[in-house]
Amino acid sequence: MILVALGALTVVSCNGKKEEPVQKPVVTESMYSVTANSETGEVVFKFNENSLSPYWTVVDPNGTKTTFTDREVVKTFEVNGDYNGSIAAFGQAGESEPVAFTFTIAIPKDPTLSDTEIFLMANNWKPYHYGYCADATVEWWDWEAGPVPGNSADDVLTFGKDGVFTLNLGDDKLVFNDEKGGKTDFAMTGNEKWAYVKDGDVEYIQFSNGGFPSMLGDNKGVNAKYEIRDTTENSFRLYYHQPEVAQYFYITFVPEDYVEPSMTEEKAMAALSGKTFYPSSYGWWGTGWEWFTNVEAQCADDTITFGDKGTLVLNLGETPQIYNDGIDGGKMDWTVTGKETWSVVTVDGTVVIRFANGGFPLMLAGAHVEASNPDFTHGLNADWTVTSIDSDGVVRLDIVQPFYEDQWMTIFLAPVE
Repeated sequence: MILVALGALTVVSCNGKKEEPVQKPVVTESMYSVTANSETGEVVFKFNENSLSPYWTVVDPNGTKTTFTDREVVKTFEVNGDYNGSIAAFGQAGESEPVAFTFTIAIPKDPTLSDTEIFLMANNWKPYHYGYCADATVEWWDWEAGPVPGNSADDVLTFGKDGVFTLNLGDDKLVFNDEKGGKTDFAMTGNEKWAYVKDGDVEYIQFSNGGFPSMLGDNKGVNAKYEIRDTTENSFRLYYHQPEVAQYFYITFVPEDYVEPSMTEEKAMAALSGKTFYPSSYGWWGTGWEWFTNVEAQCADDTITFGDKGTLVLNLGETPQIYNDGIDGGKMDWTVTGKETWSVVTVDGTVVIRFANGGFPLMLAGAHVEASNPDFTHGLNADWTVTSIDSDGVVRLDIVQPFYEDQWMTIFLAPVE
C-alpha cells in the first residue's frame, strides 16, 4: 500500500509540472555600444551578445533610413544633425523589442566651400520633374512637363570634391534630349567635371569634360552652364537657357532615396486650419504634362481663410469677380454669402477638401456649357484633392475636369504673411 501511494504521488508530481514559457530576448545597455566621432562622421556600432543577432536602424536628419545587421562595423555619415537609431536582437526565442539611441554629427564646415557646394555634395541626386519656362524676353509662363521620362528616372548624379562628377545613367544608358525628340544613346567616360560658379547673387554649375545633369535641353547642353534655383531642404532645380526658343529647360532634383510623402488628414488640417491664403498660381495637367501660370488679375488680391470650426471666408478683393474656366476670358461675377464651409475628409484613400454651402478655392474649373448646366460651375461645393504642401506652406489643390479628357485643374494657395 505504501509503495502504491508513493507511485501515485510521483505521477501527480510529474503531471503537475508546468513548463516555463520561452522568453523573448531583451537588449540591455551592456550588449551594445554606439560611438560617434561627430567631427569626422564616423560611427562605430558594436554588439557583443554572441547568442543573439543584431538588427540596426539609423534615420538621418533628412529622414533617410539605413539598416544593417553587422555585429561590429564603422559607418560614415555626412549629414550634420541629430540621428535617431534603434537596435533589436534576434534569437531562438524570437525578436526583442527595439531599443532607441541617438547620436549627433557636426562635421566642421570646409571654409573653402560655399553652402551650396556643401548642399550638393551631401546627397546623391535623382531627376524628379522637368519642364520649361520663358526667359525675360517674353511674357512669363511656366510649363512643368511632369515626372521625368522612364529612361531618366533611375539616373543618379553625384557631386564630389575637386570637381569630381559622376552621372550614372541607370540600366538603359539612354538620355532625354529635347532637341532630338527624346531618347538618345550616350556613353559616360568617367572624366566628367563640375564647378560651382557665382555671378553676383546668381549661382551656377559649370559642367566640362562631357558633363551634364542627366537630361538635355539640346545638343549644347553638354559642357554647359546651368543656373541653380528654387533650392529647398531636399531639392533644387537646374535651369538651362535655350535662347533660340526664348525659354529655359529645367530639371528638379531630389535625393536618390526620396519618397513622396503621403498626405494625411492631420497634415492637411494642420496646414489649413485657422490660416489665410491667396492664389499664387494655377494651371492644368494630364498624363505626362503640366502647365502652370500666374493667376488672373481679378484673383490677385483674393484671399481665402479656413476657419478652425469649418467656417470659410472668401474675400474677393476690390473686384467682385472670380476666375471660371468655363467662360471665355475667365471673368465671372460672384457674390459671397458668408455661409461657405469646408472640411477635410478621405475619399477612396485620397485626402480632399470638401467645400459646401457655396464654398470653393477662389477659382472654378467649369466647363464651356450653358450656365444652367452644373458643370458650368464645376469645383463649387466639390471635393478638391490636397496633392501637396511644400516647405513654405503652399498648398496644391487639384480637381479632375472629366469633360476635357481627364484633364485636372490645379490651384496653388500660398499663405498670407
